[in-house]
Amino acid sequence: MSQLSTFLASAVVLLSTELASAQPYQGTSQYSVAPAALSLGHDFDANGDLTFKYPNSDQEFQLTAGCTEESCDCGDTVGCGDGVSGKGGKKPNPCAGSHKALFYDNDFNYLKDPCYKGHCLGDCLKLMPVSQDNRWGTLDIGGQLRLRYHHEVGMGQQAGETRFEPTTNDFLLSRVRLYSNWQVNDHLRFYVEGIDAQVAAANSAYIPRPIDRNFGDFLNLFVDLKLLESTTLRVGRQELLYGNQRLISPLDWANTRRTFEGAKAMIKAGDWETDIFYTHYVPVVPNELDEADYNQPFYGCYMSYSGFDNFVVQPFYIGYDNQNPAGPVAGSGDFSLHTVGMRVNGGIDDWLFEMIGGPQFGRQSALGVDQDAAFGTCGIGRSLGSQLPWSPTLWGYYDYASGNAPGGSFNQFNQLFPLAHKYLGFIDAVQRSNIQSPNILLTMKPAEKLSLLFWYYHFMANQAGDVVPSIGGTPPQSLTSTDFGDELDVLATYQWGPRSNILFGWSHFWRGDKILAPTDADFFYSQWELNF
Repeated sequence: MSQLSTFLASAVVLLSTELASAQPYQGTSQYSVAPAALSLGHDFDANGDLTFKYPNSDQEFQLTAGCTEESCDCGDTVGCGDGVSGKGGKKPNPCAGSHKALFYDNDFNYLKDPCYKGHCLGDCLKLMPVSQDNRWGTLDIGGQLRLRYHHEVGMGQQAGETRFEPTTNDFLLSRVRLYSNWQVNDHLRFYVEGIDAQVAAANSAYIPRPIDRNFGDFLNLFVDLKLLESTTLRVGRQELLYGNQRLISPLDWANTRRTFEGAKAMIKAGDWETDIFYTHYVPVVPNELDEADYNQPFYGCYMSYSGFDNFVVQPFYIGYDNQNPAGPVAGSGDFSLHTVGMRVNGGIDDWLFEMIGGPQFGRQSALGVDQDAAFGTCGIGRSLGSQLPWSPTLWGYYDYASGNAPGGSFNQFNQLFPLAHKYLGFIDAVQRSNIQSPNILLTMKPAEKLSLLFWYYHFMANQAGDVVPSIGGTPPQSLTSTDFGDELDVLATYQWGPRSNILFGWSHFWRGDKILAPTDADFFYSQWELNF
């Protein structure tokens, strides 16, 4: 608990700083000062320009006066003068969007705008010159703090109990991520990111999940080499994210996240972007430094074409081999699988659409049969902001993933490495395997900083004679019914500051006839997150 106390104390200090940064900038300086300049000698010259001098050096550089609200006439130029009140009125602070789903994609270029007057927690540690003459590029340092409380009923994680049994667990997850990005020049980059993930349970009966704990490890540790103007090679440990994360994701919901180790070539040519990767999965071992499992190669090619006006097309091939011995669950090891498919995503006027799907084939060596499976998701949405208050958007989806039919090949779809929590219910009772689910998603924004989500699912087994696998503890199931159940997810998110948010969620799962366990499931959680 001492580590948790230290974490909470640090969180309070950083949150106070973040709240302060959320206030409008009140300073009167007309200059955008590099972080390194904060401790430099300085003076004004005859023209009113501010001149900095490095200590014990004759080298100088200038920041010119005149970057005032009046001179920053940016018009409609994106990114110019953000954070100031110009002729177009106050613009949103660009630092709010600096941190991406993958921290190695973070973008702090707004700090190069001489008219930028915002200030966010951690900005002073971004784009720092490594040397006085800028020969060695720039360095970014930052990270994330996250706390999440769980109250789980009927979700298992106790000795001898599985999902939908009368269990109750209360626990607190804490996570710290720290990263350093050294952009040496246009051709060379080094990136490292570490994580520490902890769990503190209020009841001793709770058995931590494999995704709860990792006591200090590397999420990313790679080098980028720009081989050609259009081609970059990345070598080392790296997180992967493609499409809408239905098949490949760093799994941010998990306290530990997910990563791989290997090489990736990133190619850009016109409207095409292509990633070709060959990696190995890195399983989490809480008390040791994680190592790649060379019995689990994960490889493929993911392409994206953005040349159409209203939609993006993303064809892909994904290969996954698991040469480890199979466990008691069929299809859990000793296989070689190949998934081919395409994702189409876009919109026309207020109408939105998303489709993804494809076959999965290969060999289930442990079972002595071939793999013959498939998956698909089709969604149609409508933005109703022009007709209704609170900017609602309504989606209707249908999810499908094949289950195993008697005789012949093995038909249960392997969901690979997805952000499983985001789809098919926040209670995580359903994997993307042996499932059919019509579901409806409604999102809205009652206020500028408040967003709401409502998601309702009806779950049916694709094959009555096969089980619907859960994430962490599959309950006993009938082999004659397809009615797995229904789930409602409710989520409220409040944007506390430019880089901080707090959310509250509640989910309920109504069991269907296929689930033989005696209890429905409830899940309440709250989370605070701060990026810096």
